[in-house]
Amino acid sequence: MILHRYILRQILLPAIFSFVSLNLLFMVVQLLKVAELAAGAGLGLFDLLRVSVLFLPSFCVLTIPISVLTGVLLGFGRMASDGELIGLAGAGISARRVAVSPLLLGLIAAGLAVVVANLAVPGSTAALHRAFVDMGKRQVAASLNPGKFYEEIPRMVLYPKEATPEEGVYAGFLAFDRRPDRARHLVVARRARILPRETGNFLMLNFEDGEVHAKGRRGVYSVARFRRADINIDIEKLVVDHTRFLPVMEQMSLGELRAASEDPTRTRRTRNLSASAWHRRFAFPLASLAFALLGCALGLTGRLRGRRRTLVASVVVVAAYYLLMRLGDAVVDKGWLGPAPAAWLPDFLVLAMGLWWMVRRERRPG
Repeated sequence: MILHRYILRQILLPAIFSFVSLNLLFMVVQLLKVAELAAGAGLGLFDLLRVSVLFLPSFCVLTIPISVLTGVLLGFGRMASDGELIGLAGAGISARRVAVSPLLLGLIAAGLAVVVANLAVPGSTAALHRAFVDMGKRQVAASLNPGKFYEEIPRMVLYPKEATPEEGVYAGFLAFDRRPDRARHLVVARRARILPRETGNFLMLNFEDGEVHAKGRRGVYSVARFRRADINIDIEKLVVDHTRFLPVMEQMSLGELRAASEDPTRTRRTRNLSASAWHRRFAFPLASLAFALLGCALGLTGRLRGRRRTLVASVVVVAAYYLLMRLGDAVVDKGWLGPAPAAWLPDFLVLAMGLWWMVRRERRPG
């Protein structure tokens, strides 16, 4: 028991340090990606903090298995440098006994990652999607500069003449609508207000005292005056551009993924990808256990002395796992392999490699 506690302490501290460092790194990288959108939308410190917290569950699903691997390799690397692994082998302690603590850590981490992946990630990703939709709407409103044409919305041109002390309200406004599903028309108003709609990818332009100049499909030109008028502007393209990095399937629960994989109205490709996403909700978190075994097997060789070698080994293992995972997506997309085997194949290969190394270590303890 004393031995297991000692080994667990050696690998737990670097694993926690790796977990915190990786999450901070991923968070900084992600915030840099959305910094322009956040600044354009006028987000404050509290809003940025909220977005950062919503990113964390998705990061944790990735960083928990990686941290287990790094922690085991760093812990055993330090023990190898101090000659402790040689001492354990000389005392007749088998590799299986040494592996108990890393496997226990891997099992606990796998259970935690499964809970995060299936309970926290769908809700946080859906909340992130809503937040970025709202940011997209606010960015459009904040990007309207008096005296300049705004043409970022497809087939729409907006021109605010002068800003007023009231936020989002302009004195003099021009809107040219040339969307293909309706007659082209030009709206000129004395006063206009831009309002984000609470639901959907829409903004509302509220006009006062203006004219509508329209040209019908038959070439008939007409002019109509109004006291008040509203136009809904669809900004779906802008929203898609801002949220394309948030996979739709990450916002779905296990039940929704299962239903999508069995829905006969969907294409075969969509059903297969939904089934693969369902299996991956368990496969990637459970990689913590496979990484713990492989890290233990690599660490017991005694060759990964020093942080540089340890970190290189971690990067190589994680990169190989990621490539296998992407290869699984490709073969599922092509229909060459079923969703379940493709999702679980990286785990089985890492586990098999770890078992092979452990058996080899048992046969040649020196």
